[in-house]
Amino acid sequence: HGGEARSARGVCPFAVHQSQYQRLTQKMLDISGDGGVLKDVIREGAGVLDSCVFPHPFSSVLVKYSGYLEHMDKPFDSNCFRKTPRLMKLGEDITLWGMELGLLTMRKGELARFLFKPTYAYGALGCPPLIPPNATVLFEIELLDFLDSAESDKFCALSAEQQDQFPLQKVLKVATTEKDLGNYLFRQNRFYDAKVRYKRVRIR
Repeated sequence: HGGEARSARGVCPFAVHQSQYQRLTQKMLDISGDGGVLKDVIREGAGVLDSCVFPHPFSSVLVKYSGYLEHMDKPFDSNCFRKTPRLMKLGEDITLWGMELGLLTMRKGELARFLFKPTYAYGALGCPPLIPPNATVLFEIELLDFLDSAESDKFCALSAEQQDQFPLQKVLKVATTEKDLGNYLFRQNRFYDAKVRYKRVRIR
């Protein structure tokens, strides 16, 4: 599978000598504050640098990614072979804390390379047989799109009486989010899930 065997740029980032790897870490930005998550932007995303263009906690994100171990030329994990990646919800569907933090710093369309130390990846035990103990891993991640679904989820969990108290502008925003999520699921041929999304919000 071609998508599994190469990164988003088509070249394995770790098919290099150790000295090159060390230079890579030196030019990366420390986004965790303790050196545990390092970032290098490969391609800038869309929009200006303000809070509106970054995902929020509990946003639903559409990403492509490939994960590499040091000195290995094939990814141990990748979803690049999929025609349409699965929509994932921050705070629920992503198991790597480093990836969660990294996505919160990305803009739509951005492609970036990250190094995750064990604390932000697979920990002291690793994930046998693929991930050895105390492994630092590299991920190339492309943020294709995101939807801020936190407010929508909060709204849909309310009773009908509580929903009636919501301001109209917020209700319209929730309805738009649910429609966009439904449209995405419909394009994936997940018709039942799309129908659930379309029916979640009724504007009185």
